[in-house]
Amino acid sequence: MVKSSLPFEVVGDESRQESSKRIQAGLKRVEVFLGSERANDVLAAIKAKGFEATSYDSKGFGEEKGTVRTGRGMSEAQLSYSTRRTIVTIIDSKKLEEVVEAIKSASGGGGIIAISPMDALIHMKDVK
Repeated sequence: MVKSSLPFEVVGDESRQESSKRIQAGLKRVEVFLGSERANDVLAAIKAKGFEATSYDSKGFGEEKGTVRTGRGMSEAQLSYSTRRTIVTIIDSKKLEEVVEAIKSASGGGGIIAISPMDALIHMKDVK
């Protein structure tokens, strides 16, 4: 059995090579698309539930558009995109409902949550 800092059980077939060890199925990938002002609150809520997350800036081409001040700040221009933050985490299926509720509460009702199943997760640090 390989040790892992993630909250999932790492399972490996002893007859296979070290690189074939994978995390047990039953995982969900949760992606949150929201405005930048709420990203830190959502990250804190995910961390409070015992999970890690990755956050990055993204641009959206949906209904809501961003604005930017031009010149000496006297006028505004409409952008063709909106700036967003995307937060990605991988969680155990058993904790899905609990984590989604925490994200909803922290986001203040804005944004989108996308959930997809994961077949496997391979730790590249375990590959030799």
